[in-house]
Amino acid sequence: MNDIKYNTLNTRIRTYESQLFDRSRYERMLSAASAEEIYSMLQETVYGDFINEDDRVHDFEHVLMAELKRVYDTMYQLTPEKAIVDFFALKYDYQNLKVLVKAAYMQEDFSEYLVPIGTQPLSVLKDLVKTRKSNLVAKEMVDCVEEVFSYIENYHEVQSIDIIFDNHYWEQLWTIGKEYDDDLLQSLIRRQIDIFNISTTLRSYAMKRKRGFISAVLADHGNLPAKELLAEITTSLEAFVAYLQGTPYKELINHSYEELVEKKTLNTFDIRKDNFLMAKLKEHKIVPFGPSALAGYLYAKEIESKNLRILLIGKINKVPEEILRSRVRDSYA
Repeated sequence: MNDIKYNTLNTRIRTYESQLFDRSRYERMLSAASAEEIYSMLQETVYGDFINEDDRVHDFEHVLMAELKRVYDTMYQLTPEKAIVDFFALKYDYQNLKVLVKAAYMQEDFSEYLVPIGTQPLSVLKDLVKTRKSNLVAKEMVDCVEEVFSYIENYHEVQSIDIIFDNHYWEQLWTIGKEYDDDLLQSLIRRQIDIFNISTTLRSYAMKRKRGFISAVLADHGNLPAKELLAEITTSLEAFVAYLQGTPYKELINHSYEELVEKKTLNTFDIRKDNFLMAKLKEHKIVPFGPSALAGYLYAKEIESKNLRILLIGKINKVPEEILRSRVRDSYA
């Protein structure tokens, strides 16, 4: 891959990075007396472009989504190769497909749950769900929709179709990595799969799921073989934790173990896995060539949106400041 082709984009991204929220800005928001005060702070940032005078703080979701959409649209326009942006955007395609299929099955309008981001326009996804075929999307996505509808026709329910969607999502993501000759992207995908598998295994354990269910939901192509994760958790939680001690994910499980055992929840794990991926991308922040700046910036904007959502919802619901502080993810800035 010719890393030089990213030089112009990387120069632009360094400018965009200066607009990212840093820890000091989050601290000011944490100290805010109300959600309205945070919303007022947002008016003085890039998010202010989407805030109208008559908007209320409860309208924040459309503001966060509008800014994220602008970022994706801009990166698609500027990037010399789509694969890195596709890597981050693909999850929205599958999220939208889940909504469209469930809406079709239940004969209801779920338009409010659709996201205006993805590798494909919503019109293409709607047509795919309607006709179950398309020459505009990857074969993996067509196969997914066909399998989902086959399941629905056989079992007359949609509770379990998320597993089918997730399996095809990871396969298509892996295909993107194989077709794009870049070590960073391939390592990102493998780490994402590892973390998904660890999280899914732990949640399944907490819910007392059977071995067959866990086997069905684990994704292939991670650094940690799915069959080994399955074997360890089938033995015991302690065996699973011991297995992870020899991996880069030992700190994730060590800091989450007590909460999992006592409360059967994974809130700490969810926070630390976001910070883990952020730290890995920040290691490449100073690389002047290639797509690492693009990958880091897109992930940073995703986390920024998540942090703002946490802060606004928390302030609306009067969550104590210290609890909110513990939920805010690390900044890329």
